[in-house]
Amino acid sequence: MLCDAGKFVKSPANDTLTRRRGTTLLAAVDAPTTRKDGLTMRFLTATLSLATLIGAAALSGCTQGTVDDLRNANRVQAERISELEVQVDSLNSTTQALRNQVKQADASALEAERRRAEAASQLQSAMAMYSDLEERLNSINPVMLPPELDDALRSLAAAHPDLMVYDPKRGMVQLTSDLTFDLGSADLKGEAANSLKQLAEVFKGASASSYEVRIVGHTDNVPIKNVGTRAKHPTNVHLSVHRAISVRDALVSSGVAAGRCSVAGWGEFRPVVPNPPTGGARANRRVEIFLVPSTYSGPGAEGTPEAAPTSAPSRPNDEPMK
Repeated sequence: MLCDAGKFVKSPANDTLTRRRGTTLLAAVDAPTTRKDGLTMRFLTATLSLATLIGAAALSGCTQGTVDDLRNANRVQAERISELEVQVDSLNSTTQALRNQVKQADASALEAERRRAEAASQLQSAMAMYSDLEERLNSINPVMLPPELDDALRSLAAAHPDLMVYDPKRGMVQLTSDLTFDLGSADLKGEAANSLKQLAEVFKGASASSYEVRIVGHTDNVPIKNVGTRAKHPTNVHLSVHRAISVRDALVSSGVAAGRCSVAGWGEFRPVVPNPPTGGARANRRVEIFLVPSTYSGPGAEGTPEAAPTSAPSRPNDEPMK
């Protein structure tokens, strides 16, 4: 094969040798390799092919310029392949790092789910324990009034169902304020006064002698606006205390020892039911009378009852308010 003006011309003399060289080099390309990188394989193939051409050109008498051009092309291709190999290695490293992050995220998610399930289980157990304790507490009578006293209070409440309610778990008799007092007043109504006389007889019995009587007044949340009412009871707290005092005075005047009785008033601040937007929930207007074990044995605990003060005549309500 002769070189003529940069072109290859077949020559029968050299054709056989050229084919032998090409066959040898192509066999080298087809030989097994331990490299797994596809780019490296392509580089090796291109290099060997180029080497074949260079060998053929040299054997054919090709000019030195043509060989140099082929070598330069081979060098450029080798540099490009090297750059691509670096990029592939970098991408492989990034991919592996991302895979590791995904594994870590999956592990964190599994751990978070495990902790959530554990917390939910603990919450459920705590709620079950709370419900159990609440049921046990509700089944216990913390006051444990003597049977004779308990029966007497049950009977009295049953005889006046509209006026009073007996709660044996709390040792408490509740008076309905609407039937015990007029609106905005602390003066007892006639029926309520008679019922309190009967209640006093129960409190004076032997079974109740070791208990103190605590009287607590409550109101709804309707503010006191009537000028006459506000002059006597400036706030609902005052009104609730004054009503508790009226009940206490009625019991004392019926023979219950003054030293056994105490009073308090919460006004509107301890409702048993939510007050409606317009105010005035009936259930919140009440007087509670508790029997609690006595902690005092000094003068006044038993003995002559003190005289109840005379109540001033109440003013008629001329307005539909307190």
